[in-house]
Amino acid sequence: MNNLLALFVAAAGVGLSMQPLLNARVGAALGHPVWGTLFSVCVSALTMLAMAFALRIPAPDMRSALSLPPLYLIGGVLGAFVVLSALMAAPRLGAATTIALFIAGQLTASLAIDHFGLLGVPERPLDLTRIAGVVCLAAGVALIRWV
Repeated sequence: MNNLLALFVAAAGVGLSMQPLLNARVGAALGHPVWGTLFSVCVSALTMLAMAFALRIPAPDMRSALSLPPLYLIGGVLGAFVVLSALMAAPRLGAATTIALFIAGQLTASLAIDHFGLLGVPERPLDLTRIAGVVCLAAGVALIRWV
């Protein structure tokens, strides 16, 4: 099962490299990156709705979601920000640089989340090996972008 999940995530990564450029075209056709982002998010929502119906997933209890602390309810805001920033960056910086910067940001934040045990994950202290990984990734971003 973990191999299948890893394959699924890798396939999503392939899509992630194309998504900003596709969304940028939509944004240009609609006249502004914000409209491209809105269009993308709406298509995403409709896709998930269709999947829920196709898989016959029971309707959620929205009261449970709305009872969560506000911090947990901003995932959609973060998602829209990710789509917008990628949509604006990829045509200017290129797909590889945009994705490398996303990964660098994700890894840096993930290390802090792990180190402090934020958002319910177990604490995994920062060590030299993990710091070396971030340094290598930063070097990779520099090589992809500026060399």
